[in-house]
Amino acid sequence: MSRARSRRPLAAIASCTALTTAVLLSGCSSSGTADSSSSSRGSFVSMVTPESTGEYYGAMYCGAKAAAAKAGIKLKIQGTPETTVDAEMQVVQSVLATNPGGLLLTVWDNEAFNQTLASYTDAGKPLIMPDSFLSNDKFLQSVRTDSYQSSYDAAVQALKDFRIDSGKVLIVTDSPGNALQSDRAKGFKDAVEKNSHLKVLKYQYVGGDAAKAAQAVTAATSANSDLKLVFSTNIGAGTGVASGLTSAGAHDTVHIGYDTSKAQVEALRSGAYDALIGQSPYQMGYQSMELMGQILNGDKKADSVGEKTVHTPWKLITADNVNDADSAKFLYNADCSAN
Repeated sequence: MSRARSRRPLAAIASCTALTTAVLLSGCSSSGTADSSSSSRGSFVSMVTPESTGEYYGAMYCGAKAAAAKAGIKLKIQGTPETTVDAEMQVVQSVLATNPGGLLLTVWDNEAFNQTLASYTDAGKPLIMPDSFLSNDKFLQSVRTDSYQSSYDAAVQALKDFRIDSGKVLIVTDSPGNALQSDRAKGFKDAVEKNSHLKVLKYQYVGGDAAKAAQAVTAATSANSDLKLVFSTNIGAGTGVASGLTSAGAHDTVHIGYDTSKAQVEALRSGAYDALIGQSPYQMGYQSMELMGQILNGDKKADSVGEKTVHTPWKLITADNVNDADSAKFLYNADCSAN
């Protein structure tokens, strides 16, 4: 049976996590640094992420800036245009040398930064991690999507709506050092194996490299005529998978992707994706900076922070619901005035 995208749209599913923080819609610019008129205790907060030029982290910056302005905290944002450990490590080391009063940090490798940050956290400085965490747990709180559950539920929905009950599945993801994306891959794989008889092929580790992802999926379609479903766990991988499937003429292979950049949303509308898992980067930035402000302003003590992990909402975006009002907050936008 053909599973043409225009005929069998996926049903919408969303996380049951409620928004825990009000969204502040003003006082935010698109620049790399946000300064309030005054600074608590004369301190400042640094924020470091990879992929600083993308819409995902741009939306996260907007949230952090809004919360910083509300708390009266000076916020300095720095990042790298790539996701490599070496590039971000240089930025982190440079930032630590300025001795920020607090640090918001997102990393792709959950082990590589443990030693570098040890002296900072051991000194009692607050480290809060939007969309990230360290394997040694030396941070106050991680504010992120439930990577495993969101991917598990997306796989269940795809199997149901496309009635996929035989064939093979390919998962294209980042290296095992990226714990969040490993959770995405595992969630999807577990759902497929528990709810179907499909065979999951060996993971293809491409990082966020679109060219590598395209090569991987082209090779997979050539070697497996019964490839029915592909899951890509990040924007770069998804871009490459979409290109590879188009080049291979695999129009009936269902493609579920993670994230909702503008290019991905347009690709969803054109049929290069069947569904996208949209996260809440604005909320990740806002809630992380809100907690940081409470600590630096003396409204909350660091040792009173009880929840190590806070999950923000997510939603499965499809061609059917992409224009719904509720979906808008899950589509990434680096224009702070639009968040």
